[in-house]
Amino acid sequence: MTKKIITTAILLFAATYLFGSNATAGGLTSSQLESAGYACFPAGPNSWIHCLLERKLGQRSIPVKVFSVDGSEFLGTEQLLRGDIYRGQQPCPQDGLDIWDPLAVPGYLACHHFDTGHH
Repeated sequence: MTKKIITTAILLFAATYLFGSNATAGGLTSSQLESAGYACFPAGPNSWIHCLLERKLGQRSIPVKVFSVDGSEFLGTEQLLRGDIYRGQQPCPQDGLDIWDPLAVPGYLACHHFDTGHH
């Protein structure tokens, strides 16, 4: 049990270090992800840049990284879930939503892991 807790703590620290809550000098940008093979495009009511691996399209869920309009500031992550899997039972507490946001990639619903103001 202790080993699992230590491993989880290390993984959380690594994720925070690598992806942080926002981009600072030397932080993650959408341009870096595009160079690494991600598809990045403006989406949503704020036209924030969303980056995902296109090869994930069609899978049950897709992790997405979200950036400011100019792609320089990492805002957070969101998870897309295929609409045929979503049963209206999975809340999205990180964004204060009782149901997932249907305004995502066609056929998917989104749960944002940062405050979007979409409440």
